[in-house]
Amino acid sequence: MKTNKKYTATLFSLILAFLMAVLTGGCQKDLGNYDINPVDSLDIGNMQERYQFTIGTKADIKPDLKFLKGSAYAENDFSYEWASYVGNTSAKKIIHNGKNLDVVIPLAIGNYRVYYVVTQKSTGITWQKMFNLAIYGTFQPGGWFVLNDISGKSRLDYYQEDRTTWNTFPLIYRDFTSLIKDVNTGNAMELTGKPVSITAFENKDVINATSVYRLYINTDKETQWINITSGFIWDKQRYVFTNETISGEPTFVSTIYPGFSNGAYAYKDHQLYLYHTTYSLYGTPINRITGTQGTFPISEHLAAPPNTYMHAIFFDTQGKRFLRANQTVSAATIITVTGQGLNMASVEKDLVWMGSTAVFSGQVAAILKDNNSRYYLARISFPYATATSTSITLSVTSFEEVTDRLTGIGTADKFVLDQQYGYLFYMSGSKLYQYDMNNKVVKLAKDYGSRTVTLLKYNAMKFGVASVPSNLTRLGTPGYGIIVGSYDAQNPATSGTVDIFSASPLMGDLTLATPSFTGLGKVVDVKYSEL
Repeated sequence: MKTNKKYTATLFSLILAFLMAVLTGGCQKDLGNYDINPVDSLDIGNMQERYQFTIGTKADIKPDLKFLKGSAYAENDFSYEWASYVGNTSAKKIIHNGKNLDVVIPLAIGNYRVYYVVTQKSTGITWQKMFNLAIYGTFQPGGWFVLNDISGKSRLDYYQEDRTTWNTFPLIYRDFTSLIKDVNTGNAMELTGKPVSITAFENKDVINATSVYRLYINTDKETQWINITSGFIWDKQRYVFTNETISGEPTFVSTIYPGFSNGAYAYKDHQLYLYHTTYSLYGTPINRITGTQGTFPISEHLAAPPNTYMHAIFFDTQGKRFLRANQTVSAATIITVTGQGLNMASVEKDLVWMGSTAVFSGQVAAILKDNNSRYYLARISFPYATATSTSITLSVTSFEEVTDRLTGIGTADKFVLDQQYGYLFYMSGSKLYQYDMNNKVVKLAKDYGSRTVTLLKYNAMKFGVASVPSNLTRLGTPGYGIIVGSYDAQNPATSGTVDIFSASPLMGDLTLATPSFTGLGKVVDVKYSEL
């Protein structure tokens, strides 16, 4: 039989076209399983991985669309969809159908995944890009919180950062808690008692089981916290510290030392509590030795920098010895390390101050004082940042008397270790001194004259100083800054100032890392929000 070549070719073409249509249609419908690779792929540019907007404000996201191989792009040849999802759920909400997201986003306060889907009308081929979207309340989450003492009462101020120009703070909120409302009653948040400290980190508890970035405010009467992640939310009934404790005690604390992954230590009345991540609760005090009765008092000065395994060093003020702990313990361990003339298990001196730095591969510095009012500086190797388990090797790097070397050490009452170069800074009266511990050089860094200095600290980063270099523009100041709070005794309610200094290599001059915060009261503590 003679074959009709024209008929065969036509039939073959029809079959091929049918198969291509089936295959192409299948690809179009299954967006979540694989990428589409058409002959000329559409590139979706000019979009960030994360956006955040205040609720009720207009977004301004303008994707740049173009074909990679030069095909012409015409806006009207495509349809557009902006679809949001909450968490890992499949519940989808269309928030816009234009090329640009330039409308008020119709979403409540919270965190979302958003997919931008572009569909070619003539072929049905689609391209998509996902980004994270955070919708906040009136306030933006980045900036500095300042805890003030105003005539013996607590006041929280907030310097909100301009997220388009890091390290600038155009909006200042005085008495910030008066602007935070209880989700149940609408009443403003009030702080009771004298201010003690503030800190911020991601945490959860048995009642509030979702981990969120919390700002903790500690006074001598209470511990309260604000949910920054969800838009500065406050729930008076649920956001109480007793929800984080096994026994309901303590009802509040003086200081919280956060670690990674919801870990933390809490300090109150010379007792130290460890937050157990498994149970989302603080247990009984760990300042005790297994097999012995009761606890022993510890100093308020701890070396407990943020780290994965919650390695910490603290000091028994009664037994005059150093101890250690980590995230797995229920009791402390005496440090039996000796070296350079120091026996850490039997110091026979009082602790004046202790702190830590990430410099020198991790190190603790401790100022000690003997019965003859002679002062000593102990330096202890503390490689917490590189620890790969709950085991860590400590060693005494140096131990020497510094009474005659450190100018004004006898009246020094505030200390901090620099996180960039490892300098020791301390306040003696109104004078800020800087000490190079390696080269044994001390100098006057700044004289505050008639002003009273109330604060000297560094800002602990939630993922440690190691997170700073990757985002130096934003985190350089809060990660490396030396922070000093002061006020004029003639006008304590409004003359308070926060200076954030950058140290220089080779003992160079201090420089202001950002313009000083002014108009404050007696500055008790400051904390940078990293969201």
